[in-house]
Amino acid sequence: MSAHYASIASVDHPERCEDTTLVYPGDATTAPVYVVIDGMGGHQYQTAEGTLITGREAAQAVREVLLEDLARLPHDVSADPGGMAEQKAIAALTRASHRIYEYLNGQGERALTERVGAVATVVIVCEDGKRLLVAQVGDTRAYVLSGGEFFQICEDEDNVAYLLQAGLLNDDDAYRITQILNTFDGVHEPDAPGTVMIRGQTYDLYIAWRWFWDGNGALGIPGGNIVVNALGISEDKPMPETSRMEITAGDVLLLASDGLYKNLSEAEITALLPHEEAATHLADSAFARSKEAANRRSTPDDISAMVVRF
Repeated sequence: MSAHYASIASVDHPERCEDTTLVYPGDATTAPVYVVIDGMGGHQYQTAEGTLITGREAAQAVREVLLEDLARLPHDVSADPGGMAEQKAIAALTRASHRIYEYLNGQGERALTERVGAVATVVIVCEDGKRLLVAQVGDTRAYVLSGGEFFQICEDEDNVAYLLQAGLLNDDDAYRITQILNTFDGVHEPDAPGTVMIRGQTYDLYIAWRWFWDGNGALGIPGGNIVVNALGISEDKPMPETSRMEITAGDVLLLASDGLYKNLSEAEITALLPHEEAATHLADSAFARSKEAANRRSTPDDISAMVVRF
């Protein structure tokens, strides 16, 4: 098992990267843990001493807690629902959220427009390397490439999820929209036949998917940068999405912040994964794309990629 990772700061703030990663490789008795964390860069504030507090500080706070709480889990820890790995991951994410809320956001005294936060995906290699436990808050992602198939493990908690939770979009239409968003190359119009129903009204899919890319105020569809679940913004206990899957020799795990997968289509990502330094190639390619104004996938953001080979 080997892990490589790379992070690049956004072109909008090259002096700081608000993403961070965590690799705990484990050993003969402890379980490996891999994490990607994306500090929410839209909010920030300055302390009385003049220190700027941003998503970077929130991401680092999450990393510290996860390392403290998830290092040295037993190598045979169960990935079962309600098992030790799931319990530990949820408890660690909850404590990380509370730390941000209490120490960085002044227990909610900061205005909502100033509160910093983070999203994260945690992967624990369980049962002597046989299964993964994934816990996710927000829209960072875990993918697995196995037997030539590339798939996302947990669903994003984004603007599509927002309408799903509100009952304004059904599962099938959400899946079709998400598939286009993941595969669009940023240049060529995707083949999008049929219709979808949003807020009880029928629309051509060919038109509707764009609203989830850019937002549509008239229909109440937020832009693609929204998340509906984050760490540290409120005192509420975060409810991570959890999943688990079996792994075999030759499988590849990819952890990605949204700066990576919003700039690169799934085809571009899978084409780069076989490279020995795939994490670096992915991050560099996403960063180059983020400066290509003519490509509609171009998204200025911090970029992180972690590639783990089993």
